[in-house]
Amino acid sequence: MRHNRHPLQRSTKTGYTLVELLIVITLVVAISAFLAPMMLPSPARVLQQAAGEIATALRETRREARARQMRMRFSIDTADGRYGTRGMPIAHALPQDVTANLTTAESLLSGDSAGGIDFFPDGSSSGGRIVLHAADIGLQVDVEWLTGRIRIAEVKP
Repeated sequence: MRHNRHPLQRSTKTGYTLVELLIVITLVVAISAFLAPMMLPSPARVLQQAAGEIATALRETRREARARQMRMRFSIDTADGRYGTRGMPIAHALPQDVTANLTTAESLLSGDSAGGIDFFPDGSSSGGRIVLHAADIGLQVDVEWLTGRIRIAEVKP
């Protein structure tokens, strides 16, 4: 005896149709095309990250000065691209293609390529500016002398 299926009854076969597979592949390609540029390093992204790391190190030096109630110095050597808080064990390095220039008080310079910015127990600082360049773009990290405030801005051409 043979059973006839009702025309609206679903088949018991499992799997995906060609249209469903094409939709999934299209979504994966679209998402990949959108996210790929974000994952690749660009000079602007590398520079922004380096400026952010320097700003964080400066803020940490300021915080340490206030916490320890003593003068603390953020030091940077623009020739070898190393920076950090004097007296602290961890020194950081700039990315390979990023160059730095330091503007600070003459008394805080230590050689042709090294110098620092001092932070005081009350949160103020000696003030200064670190300008970072990569390719044709630049960012500056400013430290206000009176308040010790740290901010990042674009370098005007």
